[in-house]
Amino acid sequence: MFLSDCQSKLARFARTLSLSQRVKATFIASFSVFCMLSLLVVFAATKGTEDYIFEKQLSRVVTQFSQNYAQRHTFLFPEGIVAYARFADIPPLLAEYIDSTTPGVFELEHPDEQDFHYAVARMPDNSLYYFIYDVNEVEISENLERMMMQIIFSSFTLFILLFFVIFHLVLKRSLAPMFTLIEQVKKSDGSSDPRFITEYKYEDDEIGLLNKTLADYAQRIEAFVQREREFTSFASHELRTPVTVIKGANELLKLHSEREPALAKPLARLERAVNSMEDMITVLLELAREDKTGQTAQAELASVVEEVLLAFQCQADKNGKTLSLIASSKNSPSITRVNGLIVISNLVRNAIQHSTEADIELRVTDSTFSVSNILQPGQSAHVSEFFSGTEQGYGLGKIIVERVCRQQNWQYTQRIEGSQICVTIDFSG
Repeated sequence: MFLSDCQSKLARFARTLSLSQRVKATFIASFSVFCMLSLLVVFAATKGTEDYIFEKQLSRVVTQFSQNYAQRHTFLFPEGIVAYARFADIPPLLAEYIDSTTPGVFELEHPDEQDFHYAVARMPDNSLYYFIYDVNEVEISENLERMMMQIIFSSFTLFILLFFVIFHLVLKRSLAPMFTLIEQVKKSDGSSDPRFITEYKYEDDEIGLLNKTLADYAQRIEAFVQREREFTSFASHELRTPVTVIKGANELLKLHSEREPALAKPLARLERAVNSMEDMITVLLELAREDKTGQTAQAELASVVEEVLLAFQCQADKNGKTLSLIASSKNSPSITRVNGLIVISNLVRNAIQHSTEADIELRVTDSTFSVSNILQPGQSAHVSEFFSGTEQGYGLGKIIVERVCRQQNWQYTQRIEGSQICVTIDFSG
């Protein structure tokens, strides 16, 4: 568990670092660990070799002494090696750390960090002899070892710092083409030729391949955007032409409405429908563009809500629903009229279509508009499907509503409590 937590924290920390920082940290950490392990291996090998030499020398002396003992010749011990015929003759400070029953050559583990090696050997007459080898005069002292380790560690630290500086310069130079490419991508506004031609030529390496790949990808995107612009231009012309024809025909019919009073209401509904279609085409084409130029005509939120209320009053009456408007503020904000009509009309239309209760509440505050109604049984689990109507009007779907809100920096929220749903648009963002 602890190891898993450490790994997750380390992963989160690594994600906060840039690419160059990750490379530096990884390489420096790996190099440091490698050097530390190398020092430990060298130290252990040196210590092991030193002990092996001392024990080998002591073993040779024991063998020679045993041969002379059998021939009863006098034996001259090398300096530092002493032999004892009885265990009791060994100095007490050393005897307590010696295994007197096991023949062989061993290192004496002295608590005062003094280095001794000893051997227990059985002679030809079956007697035991004890050999003590004092290597303190020959072996490097502990203080000298510590000093040497400090010097080695200090040199190692300086070497790491020097290596880090050199590695930083090399890495900075190696990544310079990539940073140049990043800056060019940032500066590209899509209006210029996106080939990212720079001083860094296309070469057969990773950065050159990335450069060429980005340039090719940007060209494909540019071609796609150009096709979208052409389509938007053609669609704008092809969609607005029949709407203009209908509006012209409606104006001609209105000239004769004085003689035919029965045509007044149908012509008024036709005019509202044509205007709604024209506004809807404008908003949809605006959403299809990358820029945000388009409808900028402003209107107060309260007036837009009243316009929607008037447009849907007839539909509400036919469905047996009552639209109740509650205005709790006199300071109504200004919003983009066409976009507001699209969003609010869509919400009201769907409330009329899906509500089970007669009363639908429309509420306007200082900066928000909300619609509350009671859902039909079983509909609370399929709220996302409420905005996919196909009836005439502003049945644009939830995705279109949310996209309009996102483009206008309006906040769309939806809350369900039991069978009641409340959708709120915050026009302050």
